[in-house]
Amino acid sequence: MQAREDFRPLYWTMLVLGLFAVLILALGVATVLAFAPLGQHSGYRARVDGVFPYDAQSGQVDGPPSTHFRRDQPFAAQVEWDRLPPTMMVAARWYDSVDAEVASVGPEPAGQLADRTALVPVVTAPERHANLPGTYKLRIIRYSGGQPVELLDTENVVVLLDP
Repeated sequence: MQAREDFRPLYWTMLVLGLFAVLILALGVATVLAFAPLGQHSGYRARVDGVFPYDAQSGQVDGPPSTHFRRDQPFAAQVEWDRLPPTMMVAARWYDSVDAEVASVGPEPAGQLADRTALVPVVTAPERHANLPGTYKLRIIRYSGGQPVELLDTENVVVLLDP
């Protein structure tokens, strides 16, 4: 019969690896809590009245609401900012089909945005000649402490490939 094998090195190796695993888990939980603090759900919902064709010259919407736009047609979302508390810090951001931010308003207190009836326009940049085709997403976000903490509403529109 062979002498008993010494399992202490294996035991210490497993113990050290277990401690590393607990440390990684703790760092993950701390990161989640730092970027999504508990108790940040306000219960408020923003409301988008619609997405309309936009006249960049006048800065006003022009026409009926739509969910489809041509590539060369500017559009803007009309948000009911007055449904939110006037001191709530909010922003609205448009993202194109490759998830790049193409337009934004804020972050500002909702009361200031309501006072000036702030639209959230997407205007084709002169160097691009036209918007990329695909789905554009509007996200209305609440801020606290300078960081986004809650998604209040979303809206999608489709920019069509030219016929």
